[in-house]
Amino acid sequence: MCRTVLNPRVPLYWEARTLLEGENHADRALSHSTLVAIAAGGSTPGEIAERTGAQLTDVSHVLAVLRNRGLLHAEPDAFRPALTRYRIAEPLLAFEHAVAWPHRAAMEQEEPADVWQRARATFDSAVAAPRFAQLCRDWATAHAGPDTFTGDPETAVRGAVPGPPGHPRLDVDVAVRGTVEGRPGVLLSVGLARWNETMDTPHLERLRRTLTALGAAGVDVSEAAPACYSGLGFGPELRAAEARGDVLLVDVDRLYHGA
Repeated sequence: MCRTVLNPRVPLYWEARTLLEGENHADRALSHSTLVAIAAGGSTPGEIAERTGAQLTDVSHVLAVLRNRGLLHAEPDAFRPALTRYRIAEPLLAFEHAVAWPHRAAMEQEEPADVWQRARATFDSAVAAPRFAQLCRDWATAHAGPDTFTGDPETAVRGAVPGPPGHPRLDVDVAVRGTVEGRPGVLLSVGLARWNETMDTPHLERLRRTLTALGAAGVDVSEAAPACYSGLGFGPELRAAEARGDVLLVDVDRLYHGA
């Protein structure tokens, strides 16, 4: 990391900016601000406009331009199809706008190792964690074994469920839908993905609350299994729940070896 993307003397240090600045496009400053907002966790046009302080119409135009150039992916929310969520397509761009951009002056004046020490937590939360979540979604539709879910998985996307009154929303990192006995679009699983966190019972309880909220909203959750995806592993109580068939657990080994 210190020898390449944090080193101004190496071409890779400049590559992300070249992706944006090598072509003419809409408002360049707003394009950078939009990517910074997405890298910081904004995913809907409204959230991005709020973070950038720009008008929603201007942000929507920039989002369309970046999407058409292949720099952003757009997908409907798992539970509100009319709501589009955006994510950065190229991890190097996410790194640039979450880590390098805020530390640009420091990287040109200090030792890369010192900058990296300060930026590592942001890298884990804003670059590695979203990429891990996307790998989990890809696994659910392309590499999970035939008996992983109760049906044939077809899509896996993010979503958000309104929490109880006075409580925050319940985010779902991996909402899997597929076909069960000829019925398409059935919710097969709701999952949380945690790159740098050991998962245990509180995560399962959160998923159960999510399923309860979805059921109360009229969503058929009869085929939906709670799933935990972790880069660090799982606690003993969650492993015990897996043994009882109460939860699907997916660690890094399972992600990379299928089934």
